[in-house]
This record gives sequence, C-alpha cells and structure tokens, in this order.
Amino acid sequence: MDRAILLDIKKRLRLRMNGDVSASMRKSGLPYGMNFGLDAMSLRELGTVYTPDVELATTLWQESSRECKILATMLYPKDSFSQADADQWLTGCFTTELLEQLCFNLLQHLPFAQELAVRWMEDPSEQRRSAGYLLLLRLLLAKKADAAENAASEGMLKDCHSDNYQLKLHASRLVARLTAQ
Repeated sequence: MDRAILLDIKKRLRLRMNGDVSASMRKSGLPYGMNFGLDAMSLRELGTVYTPDVELATTLWQESSRECKILATMLYPKDSFSQADADQWLTGCFTTELLEQLCFNLLQHLPFAQELAVRWMEDPSEQRRSAGYLLLLRLLLAKKADAAENAASEGMLKDCHSDNYQLKLHASRLVARLTAQ
C-alpha cells in the first residue's frame, strides 16, 4: 500500500477535526487512541475520494483512530471480504458504534451476510450473538432477509433479558422487528 494515501487520509481527517465532539467522546470514555470527532456523513464524503482496496482498508482498521476504523469498513472491497475476515474484524469492535458501522457499511452487503448472522447468533460468545442480532436486524431493515424465515429463538428471547446492555439491546430490537411483521 502506498503510505502517501494513508498520510493523505490522516491529513484530511485533521483538517476536518471537530475538537468539541472529540473531547465529548473522550469524556464519555470511548477508548480510541485518536478521535477526530467526524460525523458519519463527513466520513462517507471522505470515503468517496479513495478507491476501495484490501490493503488500505486493512491498514486503516489497524490504526487506533476511530475515523480510520470506520473508513476501513467503507473502503474494504465487498467482493474480497471473507467470513474469516468478518470473524477477525468482529474481535476488533470494542464499541457499539464500530460494530454498527461494520454491519452497516460492509457486512450487510456480503452474499453470506445472513449465514454469518445466524452463525453468530448461535455462538456462545455474547459479543458474537450481539453482532449476529444486529446484522440480521440490518438485513431485515434493508429487505435482504425475510422475518418469516427468522423467527425469534429461545436463546434470542433469553438474551432480551441479559445483563449485558449491548446484547440485550440488539436482541430486543431484533425480536421487536421480527414480531412486528
């Protein structure tokens, strides 16, 4: 990968930095090494400047910056992202926002997204189940999955009462969506 592209991205992020938002996120305890405070629309706009590239996206994902990680989810070529990549990137999602961006920008567009969601929903790991619920919800909202094919399971209903806030939130939202249709 051309390091000049990475430097250009970081330069553009610094130029658009929103110090107030960044400080607010830092006060809230978000554990990013660097946070430029850019909103999703600004990041989408910035993402259109660059050609999707596996090496660039992988490098951005490894950066400690919130915005680099989100850009990585936008710039990874969808036809090159594997289930193994999805499993690996999920372990790097240490905030709900990052998980949501991964699902919205990348995972929901993959041909195996529903299979991945179901596999994660059945996993013993709370993080994976939460991600599976969120991904399936994204697929339902985007009309890429059918609610009739995805009835609420006993495990999903149990997770609606979990002590893990993220797991409870994602399971509850999915159950609400499945039962509303």
